[in-house]
Amino acid sequence: MPGPKYDIEGAIFIRFAMVGRPVLNGLAAKGQRRRRDPQCSILFARDIVTALRAQIGFRRDGEALEDATVQEFLRAAIWEIPVEDCAVLVGIDATPRDAAKRHISKRLAERLKTEFEIFHAPAFRHGDSGTGPLGPRG
Repeated sequence: MPGPKYDIEGAIFIRFAMVGRPVLNGLAAKGQRRRRDPQCSILFARDIVTALRAQIGFRRDGEALEDATVQEFLRAAIWEIPVEDCAVLVGIDATPRDAAKRHISKRLAERLKTEFEIFHAPAFRHGDSGTGPLGPRG
């Protein structure tokens, strides 16, 4: 019996709305330095993987992978997005901006599904040091 389906594309699309404008500007070479900032692809990949890991896990050859492995793969995939496509993400007009977010989200989701086996693995987190339903305080 297959497990529940998870909308990876939708989750990535939401991360575009949640990620800081400086990160998108850095990917689009529209920041202060007017150059692409490789650190922005690292930050965005980390943000996406953290959000996805709340519900799913990633395996390769039946072995569960560390988040860092998935983050590095996604960082490279984000960095491969042409700067022109990223520039649309920080444009004024919402219609092409949302279309670009949808298109890029779809491409990133497809790459993740092609590279990794996705499995249902809801993560229960009660703060960073939680150990149970109530977890330690402070």
